[in-house]
Amino acid sequence: MTSPVTAPLPLEPIPVERPWGDQRLVRFFGKPFPHQARIGESWETGNAARVRSGPLAGRTLGELVAQFGAELLGQRGRAASEPFGDFPLLIKLIDADDVLSVQVHPDDEQAAPLGQRGKTEAWHILAAEPGAELIVGLIEPLDPPALRQRIARGDLPQILARLPVQPGDTVVVPAGTLHTIGPGMLLYEIQEQSDITYRFYDWGRVDLHGRGRPLHIEEGLAVLYPERRARRTRPLPLDDWRTVLAACRYFLLERWTIADRRVLARQPGQTPLVLTCLEGTLALQTSGDELHLARGETALVPAAVASCALTGPSTVLAASIPDLQHDVVLPLRAAGYDDAAIAQLAGDTGDLARALAASEPDQPHS
Repeated sequence: MTSPVTAPLPLEPIPVERPWGDQRLVRFFGKPFPHQARIGESWETGNAARVRSGPLAGRTLGELVAQFGAELLGQRGRAASEPFGDFPLLIKLIDADDVLSVQVHPDDEQAAPLGQRGKTEAWHILAAEPGAELIVGLIEPLDPPALRQRIARGDLPQILARLPVQPGDTVVVPAGTLHTIGPGMLLYEIQEQSDITYRFYDWGRVDLHGRGRPLHIEEGLAVLYPERRARRTRPLPLDDWRTVLAACRYFLLERWTIADRRVLARQPGQTPLVLTCLEGTLALQTSGDELHLARGETALVPAAVASCALTGPSTVLAASIPDLQHDVVLPLRAAGYDDAAIAQLAGDTGDLARALAASEPDQPHS
């Protein structure tokens, strides 16, 4: 009997209302979300995400991981899933009509006592109004007493580092970075499967009853790295259709431009692949099964799938769990990039710098 996880699985998006959201996800991507609602996020993956159609329609990714973990996730995916046994990549489409709260996320070690993993993430800007910007850290590092004072006085915004962005930019946000998303943009977010957020500052925002959202200043100060910044990466074309946008130990993000037909051959049993169609229509074909993704739709290619034919024209974001040596360092070196160009794809995580150092031949001892 053929396994039900040996073909791409179309996923049903989950709408999440936020006070800073709007209707861009409906207007831009045609998402089937409630009109008039302030939809801030579309969760494309996650444990609660469901298969949209096919033999597994209605099953959640959490259920499929429990039943078909090895075939669905592969070796790297299973390792990334531990110790929680979940789907390890959370992908969202975010509509920031208003500014989000200034916040920070813990790293894996800091989140472990809470029974969760940390949250390192990356953003890829899909649409941005003139003047759109991200908050990417502090202008200069401050200790906890100084930050408490700034927050109490309400002038924290004056010491926040801002980064103007435009469509096509990619920014890596390591855990421990003070950050937020400014108004007037639509973006794709890839992150560890975690939802721990500590709010430092919420711009005086209140609900209809005059109540503000809770702040978590002391928790945030305990996990903050004041010197850390979110960094814009320089994309590196790998060949005539694939471009590497960001890479760290948690995820690899690529942009694929598929003009006609491409065959994706990969080592089976290593990592799931999550494909989100940004432009055009993408057809995915594996051993007789064919799936069509429209603009704004997402599919999961299980780790057990060794070969998949891709037919466009379409532009796609492809997310996976990398072996940094084999999936990033070696291919990009072969394409002619130097180590500095490769290392910057990981931002302030330092992950690729470590991978590059580990790949150097042993030096003779003096």
